[in-house]
Amino acid sequence: MRTEPLRPGRRGPVAMIMIIAMLIMTSGCTGHDQQPAPSPSATASVKRAFTVMTTDKEITADPAAVHDTASTMLTQNVFQRLVTASPTDSYPEPDAAQECRFPTKTSYVCTLRPNLKFSNGDPLTSADVKFSIERATRLDVAGSSAPQLSSLRRIETPNPTTVQFVLSQEDTQFPWALASPAASIVDSKVYNSDHVRPMDEPVVGSGPYEVSKISKNLIEFTRYTDYIGYAAGKVDTIELRTMPDSASIEEAMAAHEVDVVWRGLSAAAQQRLHTQIGASRTHTSKAGFSQTVLPGARVEQLLWNPRSKHVSSTALRDVIAAALQEDRTLDSVVPNGVPGHHSSFPLGGKAKIDVSWNSRIHLTLGYDPTAPNSLDLATQLRIRLENTGGMSVLLRADDPDADLQLVDRKAWTSTGIAWLQPIIDHPLRGEAKPIDAALANTRQAGVGTPQLNTALAQLQQIAAKENLVLPISQAGEDVYSGPRASVTPDAFGPGWQLGLWGLKEKQ
Repeated sequence: MRTEPLRPGRRGPVAMIMIIAMLIMTSGCTGHDQQPAPSPSATASVKRAFTVMTTDKEITADPAAVHDTASTMLTQNVFQRLVTASPTDSYPEPDAAQECRFPTKTSYVCTLRPNLKFSNGDPLTSADVKFSIERATRLDVAGSSAPQLSSLRRIETPNPTTVQFVLSQEDTQFPWALASPAASIVDSKVYNSDHVRPMDEPVVGSGPYEVSKISKNLIEFTRYTDYIGYAAGKVDTIELRTMPDSASIEEAMAAHEVDVVWRGLSAAAQQRLHTQIGASRTHTSKAGFSQTVLPGARVEQLLWNPRSKHVSSTALRDVIAAALQEDRTLDSVVPNGVPGHHSSFPLGGKAKIDVSWNSRIHLTLGYDPTAPNSLDLATQLRIRLENTGGMSVLLRADDPDADLQLVDRKAWTSTGIAWLQPIIDHPLRGEAKPIDAALANTRQAGVGTPQLNTALAQLQQIAAKENLVLPISQAGEDVYSGPRASVTPDAFGPGWQLGLWGLKEKQ
């Protein structure tokens, strides 16, 4: 029914005289000092954007080049892969794919969901999947997950919705490779097949969120309403802010300027919050934040740079490994809780350290200054190494060329193969054949079988013999949600990356 505008009624002469008289009286009382009432737009407060804070800094938005935790998180939320998984899933689940299967031991076929499209409106077809994965393996960016796809021989696309992977060998782990960042699907009309896409160019994906803005220390994500897949977003707009340090995040929490905190709080800050939450009847901090604990999700390791001039010294590698034994709380390259974990490094006690060289060896130790407590841990490691009497260690923040790297690491997926990738990528000459043999056994063994666990144990034992990747510690990782936010149990990617799709805004 159409609503007509209100029309003024007719008034008689007496009524009109009374109105005029009232206007004159009102004018006389207030005069020219009367101030106009403020307009609603001038006084109404602007609602703050739903905000996530971290100290992690994104390095790239191109999934083919991802090799760090923050960029992996961006990739998980903006791009789709054929399959994905939660950190506790025993097998990948369909995402862009409607279903995937092994018709033979050396072929893997996926059927795409209907009506998929990228955030720019382009249709997503099997040709884009083929382009994306071939591009990632061609670029083969150092430190990326591209080596996980090493069994791939070729990709066939008989029609727009079918992708057939032809493998060079039987590989039961191949579905997990398709859940890694390098297997993310990009628009073949937009991305260059031979170059990594710079951060200042538009990010085009088909995941639950799209990037609407990137500036210094800020990424704005907008829910992609045409997403079809594993987990749709729930919050319309999310700002991800990279903060300079833990203290800045604590201040933001106290001022209610943040809704979710993912990585970045120091051990002392976390202990303060833990104490407040433990003493609260509502299980919240003084600022109203609740805590979600990710068991065993923070893993710290010391990695040798394969380009270091000292890496070939077996004696030096053994001394460094022994020097960390007393403080070590993690006993394998594959963390506790990951299927196939096998204890392989000694824990605690006094290790026998044999410095067999005469002159002190000068080493550099790189660390990420944005990771919580990284400088403190790097300093502690230096003390342990220098106390051996055989080396001097210089600390270098953000130095990719350092001899040793202290890393706060997350694997692409919660699988033994993903955690062992540094061992597989850069084996010592004498261990290359044993590694290849054990790796072949992992690919032939079924998921969760004793054969797979045996093969993974062999790889972990080789890792302990090589001492190229040294486990240091494993602990829980805390995610904090404020009064207007909640974090669902499925809010994490296959390697415990934060999934924005699992965040909710309370009304």
